[in-house]
Amino acid sequence: MADTLDFRIKLSRGELFSLDVAESFPLSGITAIVGPSGGGKTTFLRALAGLEKADDARVRFRNKDWTAPSLNLPPEKRRIGFVFQNPSLFPHLDVAGNLRYGARRREIKSYDAIIDALDLGVLMSRRVQGLSGGEARRVALGRAMASNPDVLFLDEPLSGLDTSRKAELLPYIGRAVSEAQVPALYVTHSASEVTTLADRVIGLSGGSLTEWQVPPARLRATVTSVSDGVMSALVDGAEPGAGADFALPVIGKIGETIGLGLPNDSVLVSTDPPGRSDALATLPARVVKGEGGLSLDIFGQKITLPKGGPYAVEAKLWVSILRILPRPEPIDSADIR
Repeated sequence: MADTLDFRIKLSRGELFSLDVAESFPLSGITAIVGPSGGGKTTFLRALAGLEKADDARVRFRNKDWTAPSLNLPPEKRRIGFVFQNPSLFPHLDVAGNLRYGARRREIKSYDAIIDALDLGVLMSRRVQGLSGGEARRVALGRAMASNPDVLFLDEPLSGLDTSRKAELLPYIGRAVSEAQVPALYVTHSASEVTTLADRVIGLSGGSLTEWQVPPARLRATVTSVSDGVMSALVDGAEPGAGADFALPVIGKIGETIGLGLPNDSVLVSTDPPGRSDALATLPARVVKGEGGLSLDIFGQKITLPKGGPYAVEAKLWVSILRILPRPEPIDSADIR
């Protein structure tokens, strides 16, 4: 059963900006918050966390009030792991010291699983001044998670990194959240980050929540082999040899389940087999009933693409996949939506 986040927040910064948001939804997996710059995404996260003073705030999570009339729980009592745009590591401590700081805040004795998930073991004795941008982001996430939070708030945690560095770090974030089974709110401008990580997506613009968007299309697959930095993954429900296996960078071990994020601009739908193409794979699909787009059954898995089309229910189609954004799959991913 997912934990429910209920909130109503009003905040004004003179005539320049106002935030007025209210919603209640189950918080599980990774919920992405998207929208234009200046729309209030960071202010919203900070207000939820108690880092930004609101004119009026009612926030409740896991049936516990964070704010209410005559109550304003301080940020450190809300059990939030907050990862900011800037890693903000303590320069006088090495990596191990930064992680210990996060753990000591809540008297956590062991956080080895976080070290393993983020591959921080080789960095433990390093000074933070010598870390690369990607390494510093991993340490910042590790410090937040070492405190054993009830929820993670990630405010554009990959801001300032180039595309290749972001691609390297996204699976680390997915694995850490998956293994800790901690829900997360994730602010981003990046469509690739949303497709890779998000289980649900909501928009925020002009200080107001806009609407829930169609979640990223994602197929489950199982890692079948790992060799020389490459893993093979077979789409769940498909038989070997059906053309539904993919060679991908290693993000999992043999037998583990991963999610194959399908970017909107990298999926082509056709009524006839397309023949030879540059696609990674072309999979058979069947149109099924659904809302918000084109719902398809692929090897027994239902996905929804935002693009529609004049396709009747039960129509047989072919889906060509040009690009995949993989992530480690949460254990309870089937229950997230």
